[in-house]
Amino acid sequence: MAITTIRPMTPGLAGVEPLSKPEETSGGPFSKIVDHFLTNASKEQAQADQAVRDLVTGRTDNLHSVMLAVAKADLSFRMILETRNRLTDAFQEIMRMQV
Repeated sequence: MAITTIRPMTPGLAGVEPLSKPEETSGGPFSKIVDHFLTNASKEQAQADQAVRDLVTGRTDNLHSVMLAVAKADLSFRMILETRNRLTDAFQEIMRMQV
């Protein structure tokens, strides 16, 4: 029985291409709000990744600030996820309506 080695962990999603931004269209206010949420969540995730990296490499020893950054990133992600869930539920409810 051969034992395979485990690959080392890489920070973030190495090898995954970022989503390309769609071409600019005349989006309404809702589109701008969603774009703002996604941009904010992306920035907070990058800050959390950097904070964890700094903690691991010994650049900082402030565990509180690292945990706070990770919690903020988690909260932003959950906000986007819940918004998506609510929009999906609303769409499904509309599709069930009889005309």
